[in-house]
Amino acid sequence: MKNLLYSLILELTANNATTLPIGTGHQTHALFLNIITQVDPVLAKRLHDESNYRPFTVSSLRGPTEQGKNLLLQPGQLCRLRVTLLDGGPLWQALCTCFLEGRLTTVTLDTAELTLRRLLSTPGVDPTGWAGSADWQTLATTAASDYVTIRFASPTAFSLGDRRFGLFPEPRLVWDSLMRSWNLYAPEVLRLDKVELRAFVGKQVVVEDYQLQTETRRFPTYSQKGFVGTCTYHVKVKDSYAPQVAALAEFARYSGIGYKTTMGMGQACGEVDRMQREETIEESDSVAIATEK
Repeated sequence: MKNLLYSLILELTANNATTLPIGTGHQTHALFLNIITQVDPVLAKRLHDESNYRPFTVSSLRGPTEQGKNLLLQPGQLCRLRVTLLDGGPLWQALCTCFLEGRLTTVTLDTAELTLRRLLSTPGVDPTGWAGSADWQTLATTAASDYVTIRFASPTAFSLGDRRFGLFPEPRLVWDSLMRSWNLYAPEVLRLDKVELRAFVGKQVVVEDYQLQTETRRFPTYSQKGFVGTCTYHVKVKDSYAPQVAALAEFARYSGIGYKTTMGMGQACGEVDRMQREETIEESDSVAIATEK
């Protein structure tokens, strides 16, 4: 059985009219752990207690109408929550059990009461392009590419220590983040040489173009700036570690990038261009969230 990574969409409907802050990442994090607790409390406790074991990402709530710094919810309104799983099975089994056995149908998010409707897991049921799965071996054999574009769909930042943050997707920061997650959760045989790959990125990967802007996410006791948009990187050679650079870009869909990825930040998606940019390339539609029942 293959060790799979998942990108899933949870569809929910609102049961009451209420207002939520736009930055719901810390609350969706708690909601996700609550769902897992209903099925596997031992696993949920591990996810909560072990600071170096976070094999998932969670988005903020998507779908409500934005008004200023708030989200407006009306009864019956469809909402979505994107989660990704990197642990190879237990989290996936817990979510499937929850939905298939009806263990939990109603959840709360701050003042909102929401009903779980569907779990979307395949591209065919997700018009936005986020849902899907992959196995580590397939990702590891991704072909090298001249250009890689990463879309940063939610505010992204890099912790530099001492409450300092990087607010631009420099190649070193991006691929260091991806490498760290890969080596934490990938099968041991597929783990990467951090020193050599970091040196390759430093010499051979450069920013080609970008369209970025900053946004702020508000948490209970502080605010955090991050950037959203797209950044395209030129990989100057296609040999050596170039395939690993491309593989990690594809991995971004599952791992997220940077700081607070389990609380709505760093949602990202890589697109690998296998042709020279001056040639005509039909861009694929991208970005969003979903999964199936």
